[in-house]
Amino acid sequence: MFFKNNNILLLLLVVFGQVMAQDYDNFFYGKLIDATTGEPLVFATVRVKGKALGVISNNDGGFKIPLDFQLKGDSLAISIMGYKTKGIAFDVLKKKTINQIMLEQYTFELSETVVTAKRRRSLGKVKKSLTAEQIVKYAIERIADNYDNSPFGLVGYYRDYQLREKEYINLNEALIKVFDKGFDEDHTNVQFGLYNYKANLDFKVDSFAAKPYDYQSKDKYIPHASFTNDIVRVTNELMLLFNHDAIRHNDQQAYSFVDVFIKDFIKNHEFYTYFITNYHDKKVYKVKFAKKLAHFEVKGDIYIDSDTYAIRKMDYGVFMQKSDATSESNQSPSEMELLYDILVEYQDYENYMYLNYISFHNKFKLKRPPKFFLKDVVQVLHTKELLIVLNKPAKNWYSLKPKDLKVYYGEERLRVDGLTQIDAATYKFKFSKKGKSKRKKLRHFFRESGTKKRKPTTVEINNMVDLDGNVLGEENSEVLDQFREFFTQKVVTKATNETYGSVIIDKETSLGHPDQPRIKAEMNEDLWMNTPLKSKL
Repeated sequence: MFFKNNNILLLLLVVFGQVMAQDYDNFFYGKLIDATTGEPLVFATVRVKGKALGVISNNDGGFKIPLDFQLKGDSLAISIMGYKTKGIAFDVLKKKTINQIMLEQYTFELSETVVTAKRRRSLGKVKKSLTAEQIVKYAIERIADNYDNSPFGLVGYYRDYQLREKEYINLNEALIKVFDKGFDEDHTNVQFGLYNYKANLDFKVDSFAAKPYDYQSKDKYIPHASFTNDIVRVTNELMLLFNHDAIRHNDQQAYSFVDVFIKDFIKNHEFYTYFITNYHDKKVYKVKFAKKLAHFEVKGDIYIDSDTYAIRKMDYGVFMQKSDATSESNQSPSEMELLYDILVEYQDYENYMYLNYISFHNKFKLKRPPKFFLKDVVQVLHTKELLIVLNKPAKNWYSLKPKDLKVYYGEERLRVDGLTQIDAATYKFKFSKKGKSKRKKLRHFFRESGTKKRKPTTVEINNMVDLDGNVLGEENSEVLDQFREFFTQKVVTKATNETYGSVIIDKETSLGHPDQPRIKAEMNEDLWMNTPLKSKL
């Protein structure tokens, strides 16, 4: 997805709770915590040491690893940007409990040492006085060297969900197999296989919020978004997620304001500072970038290896000035609202970088139908009265004044004298018959159906509320958060289409569609759903 002009084109926060008893026999459970602050560590990589096999921690720092993994290695290697890598032996991990694991922050001091780009097509020695923009430039130039151009595969856990007032709803999960012909191939040739897909009914289901986006009625839509025909055609939620990986799609249109990453990223952004941080005990540049355009603002960080210039991670957030903000030039954080945030991370394995995880989070507006509404309108011809049927009883019908009651026959307004209750949810309009013109209008309105085409009847009732305080006909709007995420659990190098499997999903059909083809999972695929436990923030 991408923006057109000033329109923005265009994804489970989890709190770790008690572990369900039936899973204790199958998994080790852990929670990663900052040793200094006590805060949970989000999106940390937990791998079997020396293997491209593992899991990513949730937003509460929690993770689970199959017990069988202790047969594949003797320990876990835990790494996250800015922290010391920690090894945990399997025989130290306790079963049937949550293992609390502390990680220490790793800090580097800038020095006058020379940075040398190792690996193919060396950049030679680079002085320490590099600018932030130069670091990003070198990283873009070395994409072809740092990412695998031969076929490879990924196996991982996919989930999408929504967040409403700190409550997680509409959680769907899948196990996915990815076959990529290599970074020098068009990303549209990447194929996906589906092992399993389910709606997790342990979480609340809101069918109205789960419906597809509708940009005609606008009862569910992303503000300021417009879509190309290609994006409209691709309705598969997994495709929408992977299409927002600007590193993989570096030579093609991604999203605004990244656009074509290798050509436009540097041109479209200001790179104003950088720091030295750490990942897997290696020095990494953390480069901050930003962009301002009209009412939009971009803020982000890109993490680049100091020796290979491989792009490890990019966090890209787009914000918009709130409608009630008065200043465009000096906006405080409270005057900006998040439109979407894309977080993508790559991790090295056998000399190349492979997708570790991608998360796409966007806001969307939901316009729900009225909770209190006019259910039916019935003409009573012999008494010349109009009955209205509401979906529930009204609270204040007796206090309504004639000016609050309006009935139109076509464009002609009929004079209403009052409203009378017939039963709990049925009410009767009385009409004024004073004056020749009023009686003539009523005769036309209450004539029996005949050959003459009737005009439409419109009923408006202002200020009527139900027992819960809902206003008649008032639509309820709210803003929700949408998340789509994929976490790599296994990397398969030197993969081929034949050995990796040929069952592929229909990219234009939802993952949950019954006609979506499934792969029969092999026992040795090391597959499991890293399902979050039901909880609130």
